[in-house]
Amino acid sequence: MHKCVMFDFDGVIVDSESYAKDLLIKVIRENYGTEVSEADAIHVIGFNTVRTIDYINGKYGLSISPDDYISKYSLYDNFYMDYDGIKPIDGAAVCLRQLACNGFRVGLVSSTGSKLILSALDRLDMVRCFDFIVTGDMIQHSKPAPDPYLKGIALSGLSADCCIAVEDSPAGVASARAAGLKVVGFKAASIKLDTTGAVAEVDTYPALLNYLCTL
Repeated sequence: MHKCVMFDFDGVIVDSESYAKDLLIKVIRENYGTEVSEADAIHVIGFNTVRTIDYINGKYGLSISPDDYISKYSLYDNFYMDYDGIKPIDGAAVCLRQLACNGFRVGLVSSTGSKLILSALDRLDMVRCFDFIVTGDMIQHSKPAPDPYLKGIALSGLSADCCIAVEDSPAGVASARAAGLKVVGFKAASIKLDTTGAVAEVDTYPALLNYLCTL
């Protein structure tokens, strides 16, 4: 029986993907004079900053450094720290609490840095919902590499076959599968990404809870 569930943050706990897509397009347009297509902005959802900028540079013939991009990006409202509209996807907190009551360990596994993730969780009053948290600055290689979920497995104290991941992006699904986990594709966010490779797909937290508790 699966006794640990690891959740991605962006697109799973919060519906941040549309905000991130629009801000990427805006930052590149206003600071580097290039119009990134919506399709390319969606393609990099789930990537960390280095992979995002590598992709944008290659696709548009730019030479932006990740550090320069971060410095420009920081001039805009930060979803995790400043954005007034940040909120959990409907049913998230109830699902996490119910899983804990049913004896599951609950983890968070994100490619985003710890400062941003912890700030967002504090604003959402959800830090205590998780038994352990893995962030992008805790591992060497980000999603789609298996490192984040391998770290999560170690922190769970369980074996991979006792754990399952909840992901909304191709990079996240690939990362969890590479670590030996089964994955549930979560489709509640405003942008629906490809979760091919998931053992199931759900579009609400009640449906997710029902699925997890029947495994």
